[in-house]
Amino acid sequence: MRSKLIDRLVEEKKEKPVILGHRGIRKEVVPENTIAAFEEALKRGASGIEIDVESTSDGNLIVINRWYLHSQFGFFPWEKSLETIQKLAEKKSIEIPTFFETCDFIKKKRNTIFNVEIKSSHRFVCQTARKAVKIIHDYKIDAQVIISSFDINTLLTTRFFHRKIETAYLFRKVDRVVKLEDRNKLRYKVNSMINRTGIKGFFVGIDSLHPEITLFPSSTEKEKNWMKVARWMGKRVNAWTVDTNEDLSKAINAGVKIIISDKVKTVI
Repeated sequence: MRSKLIDRLVEEKKEKPVILGHRGIRKEVVPENTIAAFEEALKRGASGIEIDVESTSDGNLIVINRWYLHSQFGFFPWEKSLETIQKLAEKKSIEIPTFFETCDFIKKKRNTIFNVEIKSSHRFVCQTARKAVKIIHDYKIDAQVIISSFDINTLLTTRFFHRKIETAYLFRKVDRVVKLEDRNKLRYKVNSMINRTGIKGFFVGIDSLHPEITLFPSSTEKEKNWMKVARWMGKRVNAWTVDTNEDLSKAINAGVKIIISDKVKTVI
């Protein structure tokens, strides 16, 4: 269900899209996906933040990008316990907030949009999504939240356990994989081609589409089919990652309502 609060914040911007700081801010004065990064994004004029949520091996939720964690420590979040990850992070002076800590932060920012990207997935019921929506509900920040994911099972789980929260289907030009050899498999190639159409999102009844900015048409190209379907079905279309004025113009021309950006000051 589309959030009335988010609809209002979007409407107030009129001709300009709402800007969310991607992981707060990235590759700048403070590390990404930290409370300090979220604060900095809001100080720079963002109307909200986008975060990544993962499960640890013992079932705790942390705010971290799996590839960032892997680049720092050589493992993925689901391979270690919360305690182990926190101890290793402390040695490197890296802050990794829990989802509880992040919800504490967002609860104090009543007119702030909170895009929660669920990275983890599980067979049948996505336990990360199930736990995340319960925490969101307990904190009473439901109206501020968009749950987004590349994974259909995650979105189905979200809708099952919290039918009123806004959901968004993420899709990109080139799908990422944990194991590089998977790119050579026929299943990956077919699935990637299907994902680029956005059709999976429509199939599960999401509220908005979150395509990568590279999937939007240039000024000389025709409107994409997923754009036509989204407009016909009354779905909001948002875009990521919009970091240049050229990409911003592309998004505005396509009627994008919310953009996720690494460069809040550039596109403000």
